[in-house]
Amino acid sequence: MLKGFRDYIRTYNMIEPGDEVVAGISGGADSVCMLLNLLELMDEYEFTVKVVHINHKIRTDAANDALFVKELCDRYGLEYHLFEEDVEKMAKNEGISTEEAGRKIRYERFRQVMTSSNAKIVVAHNRNDVAETVLFNIFRGTGLEGLASIVPVNGDIIRPLLGVSREEIEAYLSEKGQTYRTDSTNDTTDYSRNKIRNVILPYVIENISTKTIEHISGLSDRMFHVREYIRKETDKAYAEVVSEKEDGVIINTVSFDLLDEMLKHEVILLAFEKLTPHRKDITSNHVEAVLGIANKNGEKRISLPYDLEAVKQYEHLIIRKRRTDDIINEQFELTGDSCIELTDHRIVETRIFDRSDDILIEQKTYTKWFDYDKIINCVKIRTRLQGDYLTINSDMGRKSLKDYLIDNKIPKEERNSIFVVADGSHIMWVIGLRISEYYKVTDKTRKILEISVKER
Repeated sequence: MLKGFRDYIRTYNMIEPGDEVVAGISGGADSVCMLLNLLELMDEYEFTVKVVHINHKIRTDAANDALFVKELCDRYGLEYHLFEEDVEKMAKNEGISTEEAGRKIRYERFRQVMTSSNAKIVVAHNRNDVAETVLFNIFRGTGLEGLASIVPVNGDIIRPLLGVSREEIEAYLSEKGQTYRTDSTNDTTDYSRNKIRNVILPYVIENISTKTIEHISGLSDRMFHVREYIRKETDKAYAEVVSEKEDGVIINTVSFDLLDEMLKHEVILLAFEKLTPHRKDITSNHVEAVLGIANKNGEKRISLPYDLEAVKQYEHLIIRKRRTDDIINEQFELTGDSCIELTDHRIVETRIFDRSDDILIEQKTYTKWFDYDKIINCVKIRTRLQGDYLTINSDMGRKSLKDYLIDNKIPKEERNSIFVVADGSHIMWVIGLRISEYYKVTDKTRKILEISVKER
């Protein structure tokens, strides 16, 4: 174990003499194994170790974990820092998952105890974690970043146990006679990652390949090197075609068009990375939307997350902070069975089915049914355009969309960002408000188009 641990540190140049190592120790098998191996190398590498333990206040026995880690630190004379954080409350307040809140607070507290410019954060992810994360990313939808999964070195964060499996870790601790704490929540299937760990991977290992963990983590290792190569090529391409401005970036579309398709995608992602705090809410749909206007004639514009917009102006593609005084035109085509992501993070799903006599018409605010046979044009979901109208009563009386929004007291600054479902200029549905009388399902309806709008 120690030789492999040392070799992995050397391979990725993780620790240098004089470094301050801030180790995240939960008390579980992985982190205890990592700490014991770090202790074996302290004299050889001449680094110091500080231990940080976070009590997330989720489990009733969490205080026992903190006590276990403190006793471990006392035994070896290590500096110990305990932080108690209400992670579930933080997740609720910030509108994020409990897992994401826990991750965020951990790294904030790790950095809080750093006192040296040579400080490194050491965390105990192993090969099983890599496999679980790769599958999790695949199931959610991912690119190279997600396949590269958990990387050995990410800035000041290092992961020296990535070359070791969970089984090897537990065998090592058993051989050492070293106890560790077990997180009872790991055995449940309350979280997506736990379902992968406790249900999916065991099934695959038993029924498909006993080397599943090795194969998936090996793929992730290779994708890490592929990703690093692509990053270098992307940096070169970015420098050639992008000019950075105070409020955004300008891409020369003539030079940009000469790039390989993959590099185009990566250059757009890099632009987002430079303009946003992180890329979490940037999806392939957003990148494709930007690429979709890159070769359009005239001026085209789409809105993006983080209050950004992309604008095509002659030979330039501009990604910048949104200018709220301008009208923003966005549109997506809806097919019979489709699933698209809007730029406001909502998901739109559609399906077409035959009407039956005993069917009950959906009355939900964000799920609507329409008489499919009355639709003339390709159905689009978009922001408003001049000339849009609705039919507002059974006599097929019309009202302009502008007047309808005014009558319903929709603030002027919000009108350009409201999405509508449109059949040409005829508005079928002002999403969240009303549908047009003309498209309502009746006894004569044969086929129904269902459109559902959901939060992502």
